Amino acid sequence: MGYRNLVDCHIHSDNSNDAHHSVTLICEKAVSKGLRAISITDHCECLKYQEKQYATTCRQSNFEVLKARTVFEGQLVISSGVEIGNPTRDLLAANDVLKNKFDFVVASVHRIKGKKKGFRELDYAREGNKPELLMPRYFDDIIETVDWNGFDALAHLTYPLRYFPEHLIADYDIFSEHERIEYILKALAKNGKALEINTLTKEYKAAAITSGMHPCFEILKLFKELGGEYITVGSDAHFADMVGNKIVEAYDMALEAGFKYVTIYEKREPISIKIQ
Repeated sequence: MGYRNLVDCHIHSDNSNDAHHSVTLICEKAVSKGLRAISITDHCECLKYQEKQYATTCRQSNFEVLKARTVFEGQLVISSGVEIGNPTRDLLAANDVLKNKFDFVVASVHRIKGKKKGFRELDYAREGNKPELLMPRYFDDIIETVDWNGFDALAHLTYPLRYFPEHLIADYDIFSEHERIEYILKALAKNGKALEINTLTKEYKAAAITSGMHPCFEILKLFKELGGEYITVGSDAHFADMVGNKIVEAYDMALEAGFKYVTIYEKREPISIKIQ
């Protein structure tokens, strides 16, 4: 289906240490792909706040968004944002970065307590890194983040599945964690927070539950049933060419789950955009 009002609310510029292109190039790509609005959400990993000088990179990202708004006025709505990783592990860092006047704050967990490496870097050949051992700890960290409540949207719920080898998750049932998942979704709904549909996926032939978005359709539908009102969609682009990737599929999924609107943010306030 062709949609108007396409938005991408999770994009990394070269102010993130793992991304590659400028805010200006990202905006040019967004305009060329017919997007109505984007959010630049560069990384701020609270566990390495001082080491990686995130205070500086977040300010720079915010400044570049402000400049881009002038250049692309009338063509594209550009929100200044931040992806704040593991905020509860260093609340002083989290509070410091949030002094910036962001439009949008998306929270994430990339690394669980007790692990020196994030899910992207873990050695999954080790016995202790099986999904049934790691996922309960991941969801516990998400619960802590949700209870903190200092964000607007929760990013890529079920994120670790992006990195598990296929043979480990072929028989893994994500809903073995139903109690934790339901707690998270109820808390988001109660607090008026958004759940993100993250379209950066890894395709698995043997595990259909993980071959779609993060989270999967079943979790998104459960969020709606539990009273969830707001959803955001984001490509998690780290290259300009990835901007807008699979947003149409995310809109399809949102409609099927019962959502009629996606959400963008201005000055931390939600703005509903009809899916049409």
